[in-house]
Amino acid sequence: MPNEVTGAPDGRRLYVYYRVALADLAACGQAVRTFQTELQRAHPDLVCELLQRPQSEDVAGQRTLMETYARPSGVDEALQAHIAHAAATALALLVTSTRHVEVFEPCAW
Repeated sequence: MPNEVTGAPDGRRLYVYYRVALADLAACGQAVRTFQTELQRAHPDLVCELLQRPQSEDVAGQRTLMETYARPSGVDEALQAHIAHAAATALALLVTSTRHVEVFEPCAW
């Protein structure tokens, strides 16, 4: 079944994961939702999600969160930089690990 977010020249999608202290989880979730909403205002076709690992996989009082970003025209370098800046500003005091950015694109076959 084809994914709904397709048609991009290179189809780039971003997957960003990091850890957050359980005490900061609600504040971090709110901060992410706020800057994702702002990103969607600037890029109306951008699809954003915030996901978390199951509670049973918490490590040392921290939970892993993942942000995902996709749009029909793909996530280009400029939008990726915009996302990184928005996140760095909003999450500077909330994230306990490095934000790991993974870039994927649809298979050509």
